[in-house]
Amino acid sequence: MVDSRDNMETMDTYPVLRGKPGTFEESIDYYDASVNVMNVDNEEEDEDFDPRERSFNVYDCDATALLQAVVFIEDGVRYRSINHKIDSVSLWYYRLYYSWPVQWTLYLTITTILVLAFIEKPSSITTNGTADPRYRGDPINLPCGATETIELACLLIFLADAVIKTHLIGKKQFIKSPWLIAYVFIIITSLADWMVTVNYKCNEVVRFRRLLRPFFLLQNSSLMKKTLKSITRTVPKIASVLLMLMLHIYFFTMFGLLLFPLPERTNGTNSSTGDQNSSDVIPLPDEPSKYREGQQFFTDIQTATISLLVLLTTANNPDVTLPAYIYSRWYSLYFISFLIIGLYFFFNMLTAVIYNEFRGYLLRSMQASLNRRRLAFQAAFEMLCQQGRPIERNVQITTVSVGVIKAAVSQAKMKRHAKAAIIARLDSEMGSTKTAGEFQAIFDALDREVDKRKPPIRTEHNKYLHFLQELIVHRYFNYFGTFVAVLNVLVITVEIAVQYDKSFYKRDSSLALINFLFIMFYVCEQTLKIWAYGWRRYRSSRQCVFDGMLTLVLVIVEIVYCVINRGVLPSSEREVLTEALPLYEIVRVINMLIMFRVLRIISHIQTMAVVAATLIDLLRNLRSFVGILVVIYYSFAILGMELFHDLTSRHAPKINATNTTAYECGSFEQLEYWANNFDDFAAALVVLFDVMVVNNWHIFLGAYKKYSSGWAQLYFISWYFVSVLVCLNVFTALVLENFITKWDRAQEAQQQELQASYMMSVHMMFRGQLKEPTEQELKDELRKHPHIQHLRLQRQIQQPS
Repeated sequence: MVDSRDNMETMDTYPVLRGKPGTFEESIDYYDASVNVMNVDNEEEDEDFDPRERSFNVYDCDATALLQAVVFIEDGVRYRSINHKIDSVSLWYYRLYYSWPVQWTLYLTITTILVLAFIEKPSSITTNGTADPRYRGDPINLPCGATETIELACLLIFLADAVIKTHLIGKKQFIKSPWLIAYVFIIITSLADWMVTVNYKCNEVVRFRRLLRPFFLLQNSSLMKKTLKSITRTVPKIASVLLMLMLHIYFFTMFGLLLFPLPERTNGTNSSTGDQNSSDVIPLPDEPSKYREGQQFFTDIQTATISLLVLLTTANNPDVTLPAYIYSRWYSLYFISFLIIGLYFFFNMLTAVIYNEFRGYLLRSMQASLNRRRLAFQAAFEMLCQQGRPIERNVQITTVSVGVIKAAVSQAKMKRHAKAAIIARLDSEMGSTKTAGEFQAIFDALDREVDKRKPPIRTEHNKYLHFLQELIVHRYFNYFGTFVAVLNVLVITVEIAVQYDKSFYKRDSSLALINFLFIMFYVCEQTLKIWAYGWRRYRSSRQCVFDGMLTLVLVIVEIVYCVINRGVLPSSEREVLTEALPLYEIVRVINMLIMFRVLRIISHIQTMAVVAATLIDLLRNLRSFVGILVVIYYSFAILGMELFHDLTSRHAPKINATNTTAYECGSFEQLEYWANNFDDFAAALVVLFDVMVVNNWHIFLGAYKKYSSGWAQLYFISWYFVSVLVCLNVFTALVLENFITKWDRAQEAQQQELQASYMMSVHMMFRGQLKEPTEQELKDELRKHPHIQHLRLQRQIQQPS
């Protein structure tokens, strides 16, 4: 082992990675050049030794190896796989592919092809904006070929993306990548279906490619793939609980069919008396009937099963229980037992199983991501081992110069604050060397939150101004501003509750005057804060910026209100402006903006601050889950449009037509649910959301069974199982994990008075439970790199220590 700490040359200047190499051969010209300076006698002594495996005994700087190290660092930063080509030409294209213009073009293409569902036939854009077929205007459909041209451009971009990915990873890796193979297959299938559409002049029966579009969103996010993989692997684990739940429903279905009898209907004759229309079969109208429950909700196995399934979601409770309960209160024990076992035992058990299993699979996925990051950094370390130092034959180098590390980090793409922290640390240790473990530790700054040091407050020298400044920057001044904001909201509440019409529709109302006074206070408050804090310190506070922007918008809207209300403009222009912007609408906008100021109270209560921080983290960390939800919504919406397009709309009553039909109370028709249809993509999304909420979802089951067939209920039941029982329970698991982790770290930071905090990314949620791979494990894995044969370090890596 050679430490090489002595005579170590640090790199004050380093090559900048610019321009595209000409050919692959140019990327290894350095190795060919080495042959010219080797000792011929040594070659004769070792004829089996490849000259490219020997290095100079000089201080060198290999630009190709530096480029490889930079790319590997970028792979580690973004948790990407390093199994791609590593010659300089491929690496140049690789960095270009992952540059922000190319990636944002790809994101824009994915968004565009998904949004096409809103504007292509049947269009969700109508002349009057309603989805109700009774009032809906004509859809605004683009001419045939307009959306198809946009779609073709998107598919060609996806095809180019697939070709580039295949080239960068190589044919062998392509065969081992099922996602990439599926990507190519779906692109080809979509292009074939696109040709069918063009051939039939947009009058084809079904567009299969619309069902395939969500895949483009799914395959572009590694975190979404991990989340989906975790969900799919969780489903078999919860099969036992679902089976028990189905058995529970089946048992109570059969028991209910036996418990709630039906009257004899053979030839209209009662089996017990033989008398037709016997009084014991059809009781008097004012008597409770023991047959009513069976006639309404337990007529057959299918009806009984659906009734109990809906009851398990409490959507039809207590409606489904009342006929039997009216006849005898003892029947309530049947329904209470069913709900207690199913709703409080099986459903909660299902949530617990999903939380435990999904968390375990997600934990393993995060472990794989950590291993991928560590492997990338280890590969970068091995690349840098040959930089800025003499390399002897058969010598394994275990340290890297800090100057060389800085050369690579400075040119790698990563978050600005993380790079600044790493560079600052390297500058303080310039002249030393780093081992592999120390090199890995350098990049811990990637997981640290930005340490934003707020600019100092400029101190006033005048004693009176200094006293006023201290008064404004004191925390009690913020408390007073929050108190005024809460008081303003309370005044608005009282005005709306007591005199809504006078407050909004009357000119120069008391509410408008009160709001004007409060707005003047907000202007004075923000002006004083800007003076006291200074502009740099003021804009460094998110709360100050939020309050300042909100106050600015309030002032603008208030000026518009005063211009219209006070008659500053001529009468003709004033009438036109009043018609376009009614005064009561402006007052409503002012009051809605004022409502946002009450959010200031969150920063003053620690528990609320933790909850708010958790919500913000959820918005950032649940992007992968939201992406999965978008995929599921999109797929079911397109499928629903193909199955139920224009199904309920055909039965909607005509406007201004005499309708003598008496609809059953609580039915789809009586509740006027006509706007909940699958006539276009936007309307289908709303129906799916309504069913996911499960309130009154049995009404959709009954309506689509009536207008289609009993098989239509399988669509809604499948959507319920996928969206509610699986996705929402997974969402619950993520919320619990995020909040618990955030709460624990907030409590720990408060107890230990910690200054540094960590971002709550999905990877960091499980960071404390992940195992760090050893250096030897990383080296063993690095030997499996499919393109390692072109590395000059291969001999060094494979050499046993």
